[in-house]
Amino acid sequence: MGTINLQLNSKAVLVTGGNRGIGKAIALGFAGEGANVAICGRDKMALTSAKAEIEAKGVQAVAVVADLFEAEGCRAAIAAATDAFGRLDVLVNNASTNIGGRLETLSDEQVMERVNGKTLASMRCCRAALRHLRSSGRGRVICIGGSSARNVGVDGLPSGLGNAALANFVKQFSYEVAADGITVNIVHPPFTKTDRYPARLEARAKKLGVSLEEAEASFTAGFPIGRIVEPDDIAPMVLFLASPQASAVTGQAIAVDGGATPYVAY
Repeated sequence: MGTINLQLNSKAVLVTGGNRGIGKAIALGFAGEGANVAICGRDKMALTSAKAEIEAKGVQAVAVVADLFEAEGCRAAIAAATDAFGRLDVLVNNASTNIGGRLETLSDEQVMERVNGKTLASMRCCRAALRHLRSSGRGRVICIGGSSARNVGVDGLPSGLGNAALANFVKQFSYEVAADGITVNIVHPPFTKTDRYPARLEARAKKLGVSLEEAEASFTAGFPIGRIVEPDDIAPMVLFLASPQASAVTGQAIAVDGGATPYVAY
């Protein structure tokens, strides 16, 4: 078998939270396939830097400062992408929040932060993008969830609620729009070596009273592949799901977790 042509050249893509980490890796992956990419986030400096990296791939890039906690921010992100490219073929809902904690220590607002900042934001972006995805004739929605949708852990309540709710939305929405030629899927990364990793590694070492090397080894032990998953590991799955090769894949939750999920998940 030869190489797979993902047929993403000249497609119009929006990646929310595309200015760093997993979102940036995904945005650069699409650009490498010749797609024009819009990114949004709240950090203007990071957006400007990521936009330059995308443009270096020889494609069009748009950077939008948007607060996806607000409905207007979601609408503005979609509008900016469609105004720039004249259409929208792929929506990647990646933007998220970074809050952890337990029920007895979290306020109601903190418990719901991940649901509002991730799940509801994804739903709002889908609503705003729907007519454009229908017009595409081959619309694609890929949501980035997380393994906490399936696994419990200390201080994992907010992320677990948000990711589980997002997975349910993906299944519901995929059923609603299948007849329009739109596929909707969710990709679950595990704990991933993003720009937040150094701080998390230091916190782990301090908590265990060990060196950074020993702390990293304790993280790595949870991955059967022998290393921590990185953002560049997530992007290829997203690109495949956005391609015509995945036209029969919809409503699915797919983990790219290095084998870290220790049970059979249907």
